[in-house]
Amino acid sequence: MKPNVRSLRAFTLIELLVVISIIAILASLTLPAVSGALTKAQLSTALSNLRQIHLATTSAAADAFTTQSTQFGWPGDVGIEGGQGLSQMLIENGYLEPQDAAKVFAAGEIRAAANVSGSVPEANIAFTFQPVSEADAGSTVFAFTKNYTYGSDIQKGTTTTPFRDNGFVVMRKGGDGAVYKSTQGDETDQIGRLPNKGAGGGGAGGQ
Repeated sequence: MKPNVRSLRAFTLIELLVVISIIAILASLTLPAVSGALTKAQLSTALSNLRQIHLATTSAAADAFTTQSTQFGWPGDVGIEGGQGLSQMLIENGYLEPQDAAKVFAAGEIRAAANVSGSVPEANIAFTFQPVSEADAGSTVFAFTKNYTYGSDIQKGTTTTPFRDNGFVVMRKGGDGAVYKSTQGDETDQIGRLPNKGAGGGGAGGQ
């Protein structure tokens, strides 16, 4: 008796093209979802980083209130302008380690600085910080990502980094922050006000 011999049949060119086309269609459907999930994760990380900076700044402000020191505290109380000045205050006074500061001041497309010592370079800082002071209300805007700027409202900024039109992050003095969609940039009453600004206030703080 002859053993059963299975005939081997190769794929035809048309069948291979059909399979490749199906894979390409599935990939095109999946890619936006994967990209969107990655962006949401990056925005969440940016919010977490900003919380760490806010916590360190709050600690500095509490210590300043107790000791009456003018070397550290809320940016508006010690004359600090921008993120580099804030990072320097937190590093020099021991509220953040240099390499930890390099990580938390970065986000999205703005990468962490290398070999940080006294301060984080502005080019490696993903946030715009406002000169909040002890006298400001908890709803006052402490910081937001640089792809948006604060005029009469928070709007699209002059830079596309770190998140382009994918959204932005805001942190308020009281410690509550949120991730916003790009279309929510004009919702000033929801987002908060700049330091010492009235209901119609505007103007960007230190970059």
